[in-house]
Amino acid sequence: MADENQQESQPAPKERKLMRHMPLLMKVLEVVLAVFAIGLIVDPLNSFQRISIKTHFKLDDAAIIYITIAGFLIINTLFIICQLMGDRIPKRTLIVFSSVGALLHIVAGSIIVYNWRKILGPYYNNNEYYPSKQYMDMFISGAVFTFVNAVVFFLEVFFIIYTKSIE
Repeated sequence: MADENQQESQPAPKERKLMRHMPLLMKVLEVVLAVFAIGLIVDPLNSFQRISIKTHFKLDDAAIIYITIAGFLIINTLFIICQLMGDRIPKRTLIVFSSVGALLHIVAGSIIVYNWRKILGPYYNNNEYYPSKQYMDMFISGAVFTFVNAVVFFLEVFFIIYTKSIE
């Protein structure tokens, strides 16, 4: 009887160890998703500036998209490097960065979808160039990766709070 009770309490440290590494794994996933999103968005944004669509596509929108995705790509990469070097980043700092990252990724994804819909609008195709279907598909795929990255940021906040409660 005593052995059974001891064996039930043994798996808890393995679970804690896995949960302790979950925010780091989330950071790695966020970096990978940001690389995919940037890779899918760069060519469409550059092509929209060269054709006559540029009068309808604001450069401000591109700036918000690039700053959000690339900025958090850099920040998360630095957090990963710091954690691999053994530095401890305060939990509150991680929660604030992840929360702001989630909100800004939702804003950036919404701007991408808004511009994608605006460019495909019915009033747009009168005597103007049609945007490339491949570029439009890449653009909306970048939005999907941006929204998925926002979800991962929210999950990271959850795991940070959860690991803080079990410590």
